[in-house]
Amino acid sequence: MKNDNHPLTEEHKALSEALIGVLDTRFLKALCDPTRIEILKKIISIGVSDVSTIARGLSQDRSVISRHLAQLEQAGITVSRKDGRRVLYDLDGPYIVEKVTKILNTLHPMADLCRPFEGWDGAATLESQRS
Repeated sequence: MKNDNHPLTEEHKALSEALIGVLDTRFLKALCDPTRIEILKKIISIGVSDVSTIARGLSQDRSVISRHLAQLEQAGITVSRKDGRRVLYDLDGPYIVEKVTKILNTLHPMADLCRPFEGWDGAATLESQRS
């Protein structure tokens, strides 16, 4: 998509493509739900747990918590392991740190490049669009 408001430099294009490459929808979406955040907080505070233990004290049923845990696992945020008849859940700390670090390292150069409306002459742009 062409941006008629502001031409992109080659540097901006390269950084944009790199950032698009590391922004993982599944990972970020998993972190955007309040219930999943509560589940993560619970696992952080109590450690390896089964779904019943994780669900205790949360407002959702065990089945809902199980679905959220499945989404977290699909995103690589949690891992599970069977222990007899129980399934235990834990955080995959190394993966989370690697993913967030990769996103931050890619975002960091964008901070210098992407300054809100810096160098944009809105009046001139709007006037040229009217003509």
